[in-house]
Order: sequence, then structure tokens, then C-alpha cells
Amino acid sequence: MTDWGNYEGYQGVARHFPGSPSSPHVKDPRLCLLEALIPDIFRASKVGDIGCNAGAVTVQLALNFDAASVTGVDIDENLIKQARSHLSFRSSRVRPATHETARATDYFPISAVLQHGHRSQHLVSRDAIAQTFNSAISPSQWPEVTFVCEDWAVSNNPATSGPFHVLLALSVIKWIHLEHLDGGLEAFFKKCASSLVEGGYLVLEIQPWKSYEKAVGPKKSPHFRENLKRIKHRPETSFTELLEQHGLFHFAMSEELPRRISVYRKHDQQDVVRGG
Repeated sequence: MTDWGNYEGYQGVARHFPGSPSSPHVKDPRLCLLEALIPDIFRASKVGDIGCNAGAVTVQLALNFDAASVTGVDIDENLIKQARSHLSFRSSRVRPATHETARATDYFPISAVLQHGHRSQHLVSRDAIAQTFNSAISPSQWPEVTFVCEDWAVSNNPATSGPFHVLLALSVIKWIHLEHLDGGLEAFFKKCASSLVEGGYLVLEIQPWKSYEKAVGPKKSPHFRENLKRIKHRPETSFTELLEQHGLFHFAMSEELPRRISVYRKHDQQDVVRGG
């Protein structure tokens, strides 16, 4: 039985995409889809990954999708420890940028890391900055990746409250909803809006209502069964209206993958001027 939901291994690629490679080094199809929907959505952006699990998506955003900084948040301390270890492992495989070459992800073989141990992110970052300092060109500096253990839905931690250009909530809304009920979901959406810059994006991977019903089994948190009876908001019908109340408007959507990906954009001043 888990304390907070079915989190262990929950966000792995193969979990939702049968036949997909299970390796966390393979680009997550959800991130690839988002890049196709909104080109360069992550490049040079500050990104928040809410419910980051063991950190595979968070690290990919930094190393594979060129985010400037990524903050991964999860309620499970064990998963945050795994995420930090994963970051250390993947950082150890990176060849930092030089005057002549760009940063190369997964450059050093896994066997080298297993044989010689992890090279800390701090050391790789320091080398990357040193090699690009005073350069006539500006290869990508080392992205900032931070993992924090907290319940983001109710946290007042300014270090995880943005402002972000992009917020991800991939297959995590159900657990927030079951734990904090309708009022907690409304507060979560309000916080998402306040944590985004104008024109920023909120990305939701929607868990349908039938998924909620599966979450109240004997191996799940026991209070979920009673909480499910008290929930009135439905992911298929209520979320867009709730988000619009906080200035987050539907921007893009795809049902190409097993779970719908919906992107909401925060209104900016130009939208107001145009009357959008």
C-alpha cells in the first residue's frame, strides 16, 4: 500500500506506452509530442515538473530539450532521492560544451560511469561554465536542475513557485484531486496560474474518470474511496472551465497518445488588448 497513491514507477515511459523502451534515456513521447505541437516550447525556458516521480522527465527537459532550468517536485521522499541519483548518473555521461563543440548528452558510455562512478553535477556544471567563459560563441550553459520533496499543491515554498515559462502536470492531477478534493484542485489550478509568466503554458496529461475509479482499490490509500464519493469536478467536463477562471485558456490538444495531452496558455497583456 502506498501513502500518497500509485506513484512507484508511475511516470515511466513504458507504463503508458506498451512496447516503448523502458530506458529513461529514451526521449519521452509526451515531450516529443509537445515539441511538435509548440516548437521550442522548452528551449531556454524555466520549467516546473509537478509530480516528477523518479526524475526521468525532469532530467530529459534539461539535457535533451534544452530547458534553461527545471524544478522537479514530488511528495515522495524516496522518489526524490531516486531523481537526484538519476540526475547524477546522466550528468556523468555528458561531455560539456567547449569553444569548438556543443554539449553532448549521453556521450560517455554507461560502462564508464559504472566503472568510475558518478561525476557530480556540480563538477560538470563548473567545467561547462569554465569552458564557455569569455568565449566568442555561447554554447548552451549547463542547465539548472533542482529536485524538491513537497506537496506542491499546498506548499508556500517560494523556491518552487516560479515564475515558470512551462508547468507540467503529467498524470498527476488525479492524485492531487483524490487527496485534496475539489477545493484542493481549484487551489492547485489557481497556483498554476500564479506560478506562470504571462504567455506561459500549463501542460496536463489527463487521467479520465475511469482511472479515478481504479485508484480506490485495496492497495491504494484507504481514504481515496471515501474522497471519490465527494468529488464533483470531472476531468472530461470541468477542468477547462476551472482553468479559464484563472486566466488559463485552452491552446492545444492531442489524443495521439493513450492519454490526452492538453495545453493551456496564460493570458498576457496583448491578449487583453486584442480582446482575446
